[in-house]
Amino acid sequence: MAFKINKAGNLIYLTIPEFSDTGIVRHCFTTKQGGVSKGIYASLNTSPFKDEPKEVTNKNLDIICSSIGVDYTKLVMSKQVHGDNVLVVDENFLKAKSSDNQPSQGYDALITDLPEIPLMTFYADCVPIFLLDPVNKVIGLVHSGWRGTALHIVEKTVEKMKKIYNTKPEHLLAAIGPSIERDCFEVDGDTAEIFRNSFSNYDEIALMKGNGKYLIDLWLANKKMLLESGVRQQNINESQMCTRCNRELFFSHRRDKGRNGSMSAIMELNC
Repeated sequence: MAFKINKAGNLIYLTIPEFSDTGIVRHCFTTKQGGVSKGIYASLNTSPFKDEPKEVTNKNLDIICSSIGVDYTKLVMSKQVHGDNVLVVDENFLKAKSSDNQPSQGYDALITDLPEIPLMTFYADCVPIFLLDPVNKVIGLVHSGWRGTALHIVEKTVEKMKKIYNTKPEHLLAAIGPSIERDCFEVDGDTAEIFRNSFSNYDEIALMKGNGKYLIDLWLANKKMLLESGVRQQNINESQMCTRCNRELFFSHRRDKGRNGSMSAIMELNC
């Protein structure tokens, strides 16, 4: 496992040692443990887009962000739509954001080169991908569910980092976080056909199960896209942790039939 489990009292969160070793980012992937949420959101729901009192969610955000040295009031997030739009968080964006103080909508990936501006994306089975360019000091977070994976959002994010920040893929560090594994992700023929039309290596990432059902390997699909984008094999970290299987640690949309909170990926440049 390329992610480290950190514990502070009841709080449990994950970090990526290779990212920590660079000394230029603060980051984590949250679990469901260590917050103040109740009921189906117990206990560390981090999404403000759930039906939970704002003060409860904000307390959870304060708990986790304080633990990694981030100011939760500066978090930049978007209401995700399972699309392929990438939000560039620059000075112009921050000026516009400060005028309305509302979360963005419609973006499933965030990138920035601004220090002390924490990015945040949300998960409950979809694939979180952390990107770090330690040379140009650029970070990215990608929310890649099955729709985002089929739309190649991680490739589009790398391309935007190359275009805007002159990121060289061979310098990128990448990490694929906890999400639903292949054997837990059964889909019907219509969804499988979308992947067949989207990937030349379809036979590697899809397995016919029978009775019109298929298993899709989102981990492998995203890893293949990172490699095809020019990221080096040795620079790709994989948690290999299934959100559906690990009931004690993670929320899971599939397992809990949508009655669940959300984990988050959080990352900021500290210099």
